[in-house]
Amino acid sequence: MRQSVQISVTEINNVNEALLILKHFIDLSSRLLPFLDELQRIEDPTIKEIQDKQKIIAVYQSYHIAPETSEILIGSNILQLIKDSFHSIANSTSERNYKKAQKKLVRFILEHRRLNDKWNFVSAN
Repeated sequence: MRQSVQISVTEINNVNEALLILKHFIDLSSRLLPFLDELQRIEDPTIKEIQDKQKIIAVYQSYHIAPETSEILIGSNILQLIKDSFHSIANSTSERNYKKAQKKLVRFILEHRRLNDKWNFVSAN
């Protein structure tokens, strides 16, 4: 016997809105995290570069999204990858830490590309 799931229009709209917000945050992260990585590596940053870095850090510190959200909504651990990348980049102060941060950033970028390819395929159909 097959079970049916009853979902209201409001619940569907809420899920769609959550997906849009999630996608926006992921796309934003694909631009901000590499930029933060660049800023973090500057040996003698200008005042503007310091301010830019502080603004990006503030963005990520203000977001309180549970990493499991992306696993539930899109079957991906991308929010955990974003969280790991951010913390690793923000705390990288030595060459060894930079290399760890790079590895985490690459994992995020690869997952972002995979998801983008998937979303583009779905949109095309």
